[in-house]
Amino acid sequence: MKIALIGIPLSGCTTLFEALSGGHAREGVASVPLPDPRLEALAKLAGAKKVVPVSFEWHDDLPEWYPDKPETVRQTLSMARQLDALVIVLRLFDSPYAPYHAPIDPRRDLQFWLDEFALSDLQVIENRRERLQKLFQSHKESAPDRAEFQVLGQMAHALQAGEDVNAIAIPKELEPRFRGYGFFARKPKVVVANIGERVLGQEHSLPAFQSLLALCEAHHLPCVPLCAPFERDLLRLPEAERVEFLQMMGLTESRLPLLVRTVYEQLHAQVFYTVGADTRAWLLEQGGTALDAAGTIHTDLARGFIRAEVCHADEVIALGGWQNALKANRVQLVGKEYLMRDGDVLHVRFNV
Repeated sequence: MKIALIGIPLSGCTTLFEALSGGHAREGVASVPLPDPRLEALAKLAGAKKVVPVSFEWHDDLPEWYPDKPETVRQTLSMARQLDALVIVLRLFDSPYAPYHAPIDPRRDLQFWLDEFALSDLQVIENRRERLQKLFQSHKESAPDRAEFQVLGQMAHALQAGEDVNAIAIPKELEPRFRGYGFFARKPKVVVANIGERVLGQEHSLPAFQSLLALCEAHHLPCVPLCAPFERDLLRLPEAERVEFLQMMGLTESRLPLLVRTVYEQLHAQVFYTVGADTRAWLLEQGGTALDAAGTIHTDLARGFIRAEVCHADEVIALGGWQNALKANRVQLVGKEYLMRDGDVLHVRFNV
């Protein structure tokens, strides 16, 4: 999953990226594994020689833009559209380097982004509807083309009215098309309130933070308050000193794990596993089937799918491994329509 950090210049995107990447990044991109105790336990029981966790690919490589040059914002949005999720970083700290010495107003900054997202989506919709209309004039359209035109019209109306685009039902056969457009309105988004170190743990007393929360709630956006420089500096300390540093600030834990969990929740994803010498964790959309999971592993598995063997990771671990689960008759044999659960271990029977 590719996640973009986006924000007004000097809002703290790069500092947050340094904290998330632990300083291990290349050209503004860092692949960071998600902690997964279940995967570690499964790998140990399987005697795995290779263990591959799910990773988030964090991006701080969007083109620089300037508020007084609208065309540069469009370049930033064009690249952000290609990624899976957005973390919108908002300044809630004093800075002499803030652009144009703008006063602190994270609500204003979030509204700026929401407006830009809507305008960008409307432009994509308008361009696509124009192309479809030309297709209709030549009488070469298909039934899905007609259905797409109608749904795009509904989306345009919702965006112009400030309504929730996600309430619009998209036919399953059109999902691949709409996924390809990368609409910001349908993209998972998380807001980060980048606060000053002096107010860590006291951010709820700030009027500016309360105003931001109200806008986030109105748009169903989760908001994570944190101090990016503090999180970066915390990770640079030896592990034994981190607890003391947190206590000194009146905190019990880092807020980076909360941010990662929140992004994960917004992706509406679940994890499944394959075990053996090569043991891996895989991400699958909630509601995904055994066939979808097979296709996630490899297209050949989906093409030649026969049946799948499934057992939940917790049960596999409790029984001492996959072979023990088989012997205890705890492994289910399921068809392609089986709805995967978060934590399922999967073995696909296929023939191509």
